[in-house]
Amino acid sequence: MKKIIMFLVIVFAVLAAAGCGGGDKTDKNTRNADGTIKKPSSPLRYSLGTGASGGNFYLVGGGLATVLNNSLGDFFTITAEETGGSTANLTMIQNGDAEIGISMTSSLAEGAAGAKWTGGKPLDKIRGMVALYPSYMTIYALQSSNIKKLQDLNGKVVGLGSKGAAMDSVLRKAFNKMDIKPKSIFNDGHGATASVVSDGQVDVAVLFSYPPFPSIAELEASKGLDFIGLTDREQKQLTDMFPFYKASIMPKGSYKGATTDVKTVSEWNMLVVGKDVQDDYVYLLTKTILENNPDLLEIHKSLKYVTAQNILNYNVPLHPGTIKYLKEKGIKVPANLIPPEYKA
Repeated sequence: MKKIIMFLVIVFAVLAAAGCGGGDKTDKNTRNADGTIKKPSSPLRYSLGTGASGGNFYLVGGGLATVLNNSLGDFFTITAEETGGSTANLTMIQNGDAEIGISMTSSLAEGAAGAKWTGGKPLDKIRGMVALYPSYMTIYALQSSNIKKLQDLNGKVVGLGSKGAAMDSVLRKAFNKMDIKPKSIFNDGHGATASVVSDGQVDVAVLFSYPPFPSIAELEASKGLDFIGLTDREQKQLTDMFPFYKASIMPKGSYKGATTDVKTVSEWNMLVVGKDVQDDYVYLLTKTILENNPDLLEIHKSLKYVTAQNILNYNVPLHPGTIKYLKEKGIKVPANLIPPEYKA
């Protein structure tokens, strides 16, 4: 009987200890005795959600996966997944189908608020990791269309990217408030949209991208394009309505048709991660990305914006692993970027 009682005591003690440690993501299993981060018994398999083949998300995501696998092969095997872009990536992370993904700040804002595409439920498992690059709102049309200003979109067929994506829903709201009434909205991927602009089925298209976007550059090889800028008032209207937008200038020469600076707005593209990924591993991923900048510039010139300071451009809370890295670098993290699970 004494042996049975002792056995039960040990079992309950083990279970209690396991229960007490369940909520601590920086548990002892990720650290060696000397305090260094322990390599897992086999590399952890992580999925990184990107975007459609041929787009910047797909290119950048694949490049980041390569850099991380080359630098941290003993820790991770990261697979870049072709996806539907921002909203798809956030949904995958929320549902546990991916650990990492790329998203625009407009999608992050809608996800946090519980937009229609989330089923009305806020995405509470999304955390910021590394800021990637800003994208300019780029409005383009064939020169033959004679579209020169935003108000010229009235009565036109306007391409707004994939249906249900954040840009589509945000700009529909913006058009309504700015009294812009297109004849119809065309929804498809940005590559497909460029094709129908070329053959005249769509009058004008809008996308957010860091130039040159491949599909637009390809279109410019055979057709003359105009790039439509915003007025100061239109910039202010958009930034007042949507705080994730910033008044910006797309520099002249970004495309052949952009012969002068183009007034527009921009938003950030961010690398996000699930809140349940271990703090130490997110710290390691963050540190490796930020300290491999020469390798990043081989992926895409936009990644010159990958700096520790630019992480403060997030509009959702950061992962504790990223916060740890920023604090090591002496960067103060504002209260709105501290997640509820963070322990100083």
